[in-house]
Amino acid sequence: MEPEHADTLSRNALIQKFPKGTIIFEEGDISDAIYLILEGNVAFYKQVKNRGHLSISSSGKNEYFGEIGVLTNDRRSLRAEARTDCAIACLPGAAIVNYLHNMPSIVQGLFGSIIQHLHETTRHFIDDRLQQEKMALVGSMTNTIIHDFKNPFCLISLSAQLLRQRHRDEESRRLCQNIEKQVDRMVSMVTELSEFSRGEHTINKERIGLKELFDEFRSLNQPYFSNEAITVTLDVPKVQILGAKPKLFRVLQNLMANAIEAFGEKEGSIKITGNVDHSERMARVLLEDDAGGIPESIRERFFEPFVSYGKREGTGLGTAIVRSIVEAHGGSIQFRTETGRGTIFTISLPLAG
Repeated sequence: MEPEHADTLSRNALIQKFPKGTIIFEEGDISDAIYLILEGNVAFYKQVKNRGHLSISSSGKNEYFGEIGVLTNDRRSLRAEARTDCAIACLPGAAIVNYLHNMPSIVQGLFGSIIQHLHETTRHFIDDRLQQEKMALVGSMTNTIIHDFKNPFCLISLSAQLLRQRHRDEESRRLCQNIEKQVDRMVSMVTELSEFSRGEHTINKERIGLKELFDEFRSLNQPYFSNEAITVTLDVPKVQILGAKPKLFRVLQNLMANAIEAFGEKEGSIKITGNVDHSERMARVLLEDDAGGIPESIRERFFEPFVSYGKREGTGLGTAIVRSIVEAHGGSIQFRTETGRGTIFTISLPLAG
């Protein structure tokens, strides 16, 4: 600034003292000033539903805050609170806007572009912090679940083994094995959730027959295939892929459950087919339904965490975990959907060498 402009703003500034813990402005307040910290430290918080206020960032001596709402007429997007005793110069928004209006038009245009960029950057930063906080909460919750469920899971599995030893007929043996497999699946699902919250997946790959994988999936999920309202057909090639069977079961389980839930009370069909792309050394599995398509409002964010539609229960993490598992296998997953018709998911997985 030229000295005369700086002097004008300085004369308009109001020096204020804020004791520690004072709320300087609240989220949603009118943006009517920009602040310069002369002494102390100021913290900024975002209100999160059912969680109170989440700490976002802080500013110290000789730093400005107050956001760009002064220049864009947006309301405050964060709460500002004195973290220590503070001395702050309050610069009225009207004086700053008046100063900017006296700038050459080319400078105003450049400044406007920078303001817009900062506005978007701030929004993305806040969204990222909220996402990180949610994932940390999921990780903590999952570790608690694993600890609390360990003993019941062990007792269920042990009881199934004892029943299998006492009743040696084929039907009892099959039912007991199914119980043990379902317990293993529950443990695996909770473990995957914990891994996902840490941004990692433990994949112990082995050679798996694709057809055998789906045959076992059918056996473990017989209610899906015996649903009178929904016809499920299965036709995949006899090829070998590299992967972890429990993880792939999780992918199929989630996609099938979502498809069936999308039908509601309607009748329909789900087709699972496969083919091989030898040039790319990939096996492709297509899961197709005629349930009416994925809602337009969530299509672009479908594989992002905490995205769901019309569900009273659930975390919105299922499809995000599905994508992370497929990508950890060195594969990919996409979908095509059409409103009023249905959706086709295409899963690509590497062939065994």
